[in-house]
Amino acid sequence: MRFAFAGALLGWGLAWYFGRENPQAQQAVSVLLSIGLAILVGMMGLAGVMGTRALAAERAQLEAIEDLIELRRWPEAAMMVQAFLLRPARTAAARAQAMLYLAMVLVRYHRFEESVTVYDYILREVPLDPGMSHAVQLGRAMALLREDNLLDADRAISELRRGSRGIESAGLALVELYRDVKTGHPAEAVEIFEKQLPVMRRMLGHRLADAWGLAARAYDLLGREPEARQAYANATVLAPQVELSRRYPELSPLAEKFVATAAPAEVA
Repeated sequence: MRFAFAGALLGWGLAWYFGRENPQAQQAVSVLLSIGLAILVGMMGLAGVMGTRALAAERAQLEAIEDLIELRRWPEAAMMVQAFLLRPARTAAARAQAMLYLAMVLVRYHRFEESVTVYDYILREVPLDPGMSHAVQLGRAMALLREDNLLDADRAISELRRGSRGIESAGLALVELYRDVKTGHPAEAVEIFEKQLPVMRRMLGHRLADAWGLAARAYDLLGREPEARQAYANATVLAPQVELSRRYPELSPLAEKFVATAAPAEVA
């Protein structure tokens, strides 16, 4: 728009200057000015269309990364995140989303310290809406727990609890459940699980397997073997046994003690 405004002023100035004594020159300049403005308007429209297509392609790439993460195709997700972040993003929201995916990939490869650094950068430098900010803080708290940085993790959980007063958060319940299992407080973990199970069922989707697996470990630590066996069976219905043990090493003893639910046979 600045170029269009400056070009129009220049054209009008030329038309006035040459038209003072030569009407033919004024007419020629007016024609050239009209042609130039038409070309400029057309170029601006083309740039708008190209920009819209680029934004759509950027959104499609982010959706593809999300799909790869959901399907646990981590090498492909890592390569796509890297390719996305190697060039400037068109919007701050897209860059924040890509960095959130980067942090998730780093957690998958057990690079927890680097993931916390990414989460801290997002919270410090990127303007976020309340929902995105809550999700980033949840990921940071979980990474701190996996890193065994229990003091900072407990502080992060306290900040999350203060920020989510009156709002149901299945993610926060899951983080608190993992903290209590990890720190050897199974009774508190069972209390959180039984109280928050309806909320987690409604919000977590297939990641409810994490909650069932952690509850199974808490029941096992309390010596409540029937509940532990049933909870572990529920967890392995939703996620493979090896994936649960990878996410939460504390669940590895359950794999030796209880039988995982068998996956249904594939129909030919």
